[in-house]
Amino acid sequence: MHRYSQRASRRLRPFALAALLAAVSALALPASSLGQESAQLGDAKPYTPVKAIDFSPKHDVMIRNADGTLTPMDVPHYTSKVIAPGVWRIESDGDFHYLIEGDKEALAIDTGYGAGNLRDYLQTLTKKPVRMVANTHDHFDHTANNGYFDRAYMSAETAKKATIPFPSFAGIKFPEDYPRIIVGDGYKFDLGNREVEVFLIPNHTAGGTAYLDSKSRILFSGDEVMGANEPLNVSVAQFAANMRKLEARRNAFDRLAGGPGIFDASTVDKYLAAAEAVLAGKEGAVPPARPGRGLGAAPADPSAPVVYVRHTVRAPDRPPTMGAPNDNLRSMASQDVRITYDLRHIQN
Repeated sequence: MHRYSQRASRRLRPFALAALLAAVSALALPASSLGQESAQLGDAKPYTPVKAIDFSPKHDVMIRNADGTLTPMDVPHYTSKVIAPGVWRIESDGDFHYLIEGDKEALAIDTGYGAGNLRDYLQTLTKKPVRMVANTHDHFDHTANNGYFDRAYMSAETAKKATIPFPSFAGIKFPEDYPRIIVGDGYKFDLGNREVEVFLIPNHTAGGTAYLDSKSRILFSGDEVMGANEPLNVSVAQFAANMRKLEARRNAFDRLAGGPGIFDASTVDKYLAAAEAVLAGKEGAVPPARPGRGLGAAPADPSAPVVYVRHTVRAPDRPPTMGAPNDNLRSMASQDVRITYDLRHIQN
């Protein structure tokens, strides 16, 4: 496991602007050759990535680590684990994110919301330039640190809401003016002897996107494939269409690397089976109450420090409707996984 070295990060030097602009065209195949849209939001002003995002307003907020120790929220904390040759899983805070290394370039998948220069940290893992990030969806725990990169690739829907801070980050300024490049189904990143292909599979969010690295046989799925239970925010029919899109390429991946962690790719097969059972007219069971996921909360004593749990949802960031009663919810199981859906939204 690789831990963050601040001294190593200080040795890294920023790339010259000309080299950055030249690398943009080298990273991704031309959209015109793929017959789909690729566009940059806003104007073409040069963008200089930030070197530091100031977390000091949250110095007194503590993050509880897996071993029980506490770390101030403004202290950089990055660890990494190799999950395939040239592929790393990164933990900072927020959900897991990833790094894929090609012969020419390395590509970040999502950026978490931890303190410290993520790009500098990733550059300690690979000798290939890390200039770009591809986002799976807009949520802040996946897009907070986009400003450290030359530009970010994402779906059109993701671009509308990316890098909007959660309430627990009030008082910290996150860059939102980085270039956003819109990509869709079939877009391919050429990293050098390694192609990464885009799949739009919206459910968790309207812009949900997955990235397939056939070389490692991993599909980077963000929060669109959540493991044991997948709550549907789209109709069952739309979700089934998403899973069929992935099934069409199931011979190209064995694992799913998402925000919650690493799953076997058979999860896709099981989700599709559950969705097709609902579409065939079978009704699922009333789901059990959904417990909180390690929610950190402000203490009853105002003088006590606020403590959040690393890699879990924070109480201030919990959506008001999360866990709200809904008599129309049903849960359809397929082996060891299930989908949770609304009876009113099966076909539309």
